[in-house]
Amino acid sequence: MKRTTIDPVKKKKLVLIGNGPSGFKFCEKFVKYRLGKQFDLVVYGEEKHPAYDRIHLTDFFAGRSAEKLYLATAAWYAQNKIILKTGQRVVEINREEKLLKTDTGETTSYDTLVLATGSVPFVPPIKNCDLPGVFLYRTLEDLHAIQAFIQKGQRAVVLGGGILGLEAARALMQEGLHTSIVETASHLMPRQLDTEGAAILRQQLETIGLHIHCSKQAKHISGEGIECADGTFIPADIIVISAGIRPRDELARACGLNMGDAGGIVVNNYNLTSDENIFAIGECALSDGKIWGLAAPCFEMAEVVAARLGKIYKVFGGHLPLTKLKVIEVSVTSFGDALGIQPHIALVNSEAGAYKRINISPDGQYVLGGIFVGDTMGSARLFHMQRNRVKITGDPVALITFQAGSTETITSLPDNTVICLCEGVCKGAIVADIRENDLTRLDEVKRATGAGTGCESCTSLLEDLLNEILKQSV
Repeated sequence: MKRTTIDPVKKKKLVLIGNGPSGFKFCEKFVKYRLGKQFDLVVYGEEKHPAYDRIHLTDFFAGRSAEKLYLATAAWYAQNKIILKTGQRVVEINREEKLLKTDTGETTSYDTLVLATGSVPFVPPIKNCDLPGVFLYRTLEDLHAIQAFIQKGQRAVVLGGGILGLEAARALMQEGLHTSIVETASHLMPRQLDTEGAAILRQQLETIGLHIHCSKQAKHISGEGIECADGTFIPADIIVISAGIRPRDELARACGLNMGDAGGIVVNNYNLTSDENIFAIGECALSDGKIWGLAAPCFEMAEVVAARLGKIYKVFGGHLPLTKLKVIEVSVTSFGDALGIQPHIALVNSEAGAYKRINISPDGQYVLGGIFVGDTMGSARLFHMQRNRVKITGDPVALITFQAGSTETITSLPDNTVICLCEGVCKGAIVADIRENDLTRLDEVKRATGAGTGCESCTSLLEDLLNEILKQSV
């Protein structure tokens, strides 16, 4: 009998430009959808490090090593047959010939290209931004430079009162510096908080020693400090710029992809650019007319593209995410359409330094978003109601009432509460897996339950659930 041989299917070449959090998330999804059967993946990262956690950069000042911030080791990439090339910047895309060129002179071809080039810090038009003692706050190299420069007792000014600016201020205060924040908007965290919530946050932060200057536009930097447009002078020995981001889109612009008027690579609802062979994800992508600068929607983009390459046709929903963080020592939660113009209810407890707000639908039946400052009790339940379109029953004011001694936590939600919308995983199933399998880490919970492996907007809920169960078991 004549033996028949079947030639192996030739794999296509998939190239990813960018190895930041969104790029790494795409690598994880590449593994999840077993795309290695169809593609050979090559990843170009400009920095010398593997992908690392930018969200927790402040931990670097607390003695955490750079390696502890890595999202994966070089061995992880090799184990998953992903070719990682760090310290190489792609400088040219030839769409006609499907070729890339790097700053080292290397040339490589691609069949499909994913752009995850991220963003760059926005540097305001201020004179003398290049003086010694002026730093950006974006990369590990930035933090190395800041750490080498600072001395206890110095005066520090952070330009920018958003999430990252407040993280930078926290790091500098922890190092013993007298720290001020300068914000051009009328209040802190203008993308997450309303005026009333930001006022409570400011009150709490000033109590612990942070100096805050809002509605101030820095105009001129000298060796002595910063002069603002209104004449205010703020003395400083070190200045850290964290004034927002701009999409890093120069590669896409140079090769002729469609761009937004104010920047960003235009993509459709599954993150395909104007070139049928090129996708864009993360902070470089302009989807639905805007740049999505938070982790959850950027990770959702990675999920959508990887799934589509695996012939699973998802679309980017741009779910309004949950922002949950500790601003220095103050807990802050903002979720859904937190700043919308729809009807809202707000309660203030000035003595306790707390503020709660929920936005409700015009018919009064649904929670659309919310803001919690100082006291975040009940925010998990409301986020669940918003994500799952759970109807409000009774007086909505009761949903945010301050209750002395309240112990409501995420574990008190019903077992049939859907925690992960993408995978349809309920709270009861997650709790059972954690307890029965003695799970202690978030990555273990994700692997065991499948929750948080899609768009990842539920990651904060999973972390809260895991932490509460671990506390109960002590």
